[in-house]
Amino acid sequence: MSIKKKLAMALVTTTAGAAIMAAGSFALFTGTATNTGNTFTAGTVIVSDITNGTLSSQEVNAGKIAPGDGKTLTMTVKNDGNLSEWVKIDQDETNGTKTGGLFGGSTPMTLTLDNKVVELAPGAETTFNVDYSLPLAADNSYQSATGSFNVKVDAVQSRNNRNSAGDGPNAWQ
Repeated sequence: MSIKKKLAMALVTTTAGAAIMAAGSFALFTGTATNTGNTFTAGTVIVSDITNGTLSSQEVNAGKIAPGDGKTLTMTVKNDGNLSEWVKIDQDETNGTKTGGLFGGSTPMTLTLDNKVVELAPGAETTFNVDYSLPLAADNSYQSATGSFNVKVDAVQSRNNRNSAGDGPNAWQ
């Protein structure tokens, strides 16, 4: 047999073998599986004031404060979300809401706001103290004066937001 015939036979044999293998690979059984219903929902961070009324309603003398009066009032907040959260009184925002004559002048009423940071699990509650004091040195210019303020509580998720000491968040925003 000549070399040309041998090469031609080798080419035909190789092509036939490749065709058989290709035809065989199309004869395999196959199947697929689908994992359905994959839905993600973001959690919620909700803090609610559950104090029974206003803080000033805890003070029996709220309508007749005199120099030297002071008291600790308690605010209760609850995590109504479904994520654990850090909560604190926002000192700047709360102090920024003070209005009225009792917070002005040379011897104004002072507020001391709790500065603790608390981690609350969903459904958990905590209390914050708000101390007020009208100095004994308050003069007659404070008679019949009023003052009001709002206590703002900040909340932020605690998961993936814990400082290195473990006692608060890395960031409040």
